[in-house]
Amino acid sequence: MTRVVIAAASPAVRAGLAALLSAHSGFTLLEAVARPAGLADLAETVEADVVLLALEPGEPLPLPLALLPDRMGRAPAVVVLGDDPADGWVQRVLRSGARGALARTATGEQIAAAVTAAAAGLVVLPAELAASGAPRPVLRATVPASGLTPREIEVLGMLAEGLGNKVIAARLGISDHTVKTHVAAIFGKLGVSTRAEAVASAARLGLIML
Repeated sequence: MTRVVIAAASPAVRAGLAALLSAHSGFTLLEAVARPAGLADLAETVEADVVLLALEPGEPLPLPLALLPDRMGRAPAVVVLGDDPADGWVQRVLRSGARGALARTATGEQIAAAVTAAAAGLVVLPAELAASGAPRPVLRATVPASGLTPREIEVLGMLAEGLGNKVIAARLGISDHTVKTHVAAIFGKLGVSTRAEAVASAARLGLIML
């Protein structure tokens, strides 16, 4: 399960995002809090995989966005919902240490996919900006036409990193057999028979950039 903290000044936004994530499997909501002045100390109090930070219109970025590791040595990824991704806003968010940036108009499916991808170590961009110079591999913030689930997207991201089943299983806290089941489902949905073909197909579909 991907452990998520929602940070937003608006109680309505916090409640909305909590309901959105609750409607998707694979997420555990640790807490929903008013955005602190800074996020640097958050990892000391909660052990989250992803912090979903929703900014109000015109609200400045709380810096830094790269959080310190928790007591287990894991640093939460930050995904920011904010201003329209024009005028370099997305680039500023990524340079500040976040793992992903989406406009407030992103759909629920896009936000859920972004959280899953960030937890898997991918960088998440609005689809129209996915060709920019962000770190790679990159998950485009669109719902895959292939019908991949959030967990399958997570596994696909690790396949793109070249990780084996045992490493993927250890990262996700699941069995090797479950990883094989996910990989088989990915192969079936993408119509491929090898990992290399799966990654290449995902790139063609716009799921990742290599």
